[in-house]
Amino acid sequence: MRIWVLLSAVLAAITLQGCGNGTDLEVVQKATVVQLVEVKATSSDQVFTFPATVVPKSTVNLAFRVGGRIQSLNLPEGQYIKKGELLAKLDQKPFKRAVSMAKVRLKQAKLELKRVQAVATKGIGSEKSVDNAQVAFELAELDLENAKSNLQYSQLKAPFDALIAKRLVENEAFVKVGTAVAHLQDFSRIHFEFDVPERLISAYRRNDVHEASAFIDGSINKDFPINYIEHSTEPDPVTQTYRVVFAMDFPKGLDITPGVRATVTLKGGSGSSLSVIGVPINSVVAGNDDGLYVWLLDEETQTVNKQAVMVGPMAHGWIAILSGLKSGQKVVAAGASQMQPGLLVRPYVSQ
Repeated sequence: MRIWVLLSAVLAAITLQGCGNGTDLEVVQKATVVQLVEVKATSSDQVFTFPATVVPKSTVNLAFRVGGRIQSLNLPEGQYIKKGELLAKLDQKPFKRAVSMAKVRLKQAKLELKRVQAVATKGIGSEKSVDNAQVAFELAELDLENAKSNLQYSQLKAPFDALIAKRLVENEAFVKVGTAVAHLQDFSRIHFEFDVPERLISAYRRNDVHEASAFIDGSINKDFPINYIEHSTEPDPVTQTYRVVFAMDFPKGLDITPGVRATVTLKGGSGSSLSVIGVPINSVVAGNDDGLYVWLLDEETQTVNKQAVMVGPMAHGWIAILSGLKSGQKVVAAGASQMQPGLLVRPYVSQ
């Protein structure tokens, strides 16, 4: 009996010793089996599509060159106007009085000049008196011209065919010189602005884009040929993309509202150096910030992490990646929505 008690005590001591040193225990993370796919690149003729915004050729502030009280306004917001159309007018009375007074002063200066010249011919007046009268007459002429110009400036006319974007004043208001009364948008040409990734911006310098078109959404639903205008040379500090502008003449008979969405399509020629990389559509997931991501494999640690991407057109189950990935990298192709940052994975191998 004593032998069994002793044996039990020894076994208990061994058990307590093994449980007491918890720091010696190691937790081994189990790798999750995932299907990986390699990011591939192609170099054949390419078609790129970009979301774009319709904007006017330019936006200007309409302002009076003289001050006064507004007598009438013709500035309906959202309406198109023709060049030369009267848009606003100040109270005309002060400006007409100024013209009348300038005419009287000019008449007086003219009479004085004639009188001084007549006296000078008789040898009574001095040459200096004639010069002073001549100067006064010329100044009176300038005053009349200025008064007539101010009368003309008291009326605002459309400098070009435009869209009234915003009215800034109301009738009977008093405005100072240079105070903006409205924003006008020049729609003689329509501009399409969109962002292009850094690795594609060189295509514009090499003229690799041989065809470009824009599809305007909404009630128009039509493609239009467009031409390259310009592109920025400094990238956006956050997205590392460049702003590109294409344009077309304003189509007659259509009402295109600035700010509407459009889709710009760029096509590279047979000799184009444009290339694109792609991944399966299932590899791309949407984040909480409305951005698009893939789960990128870290070859050294065999873990996956989110990588933001900019996507392009889709074809045959694949989607073009315009920025965020490089050819040869590996991403999760199936079950991407179940991944977590730093998750240990191992590739699925078919039996």
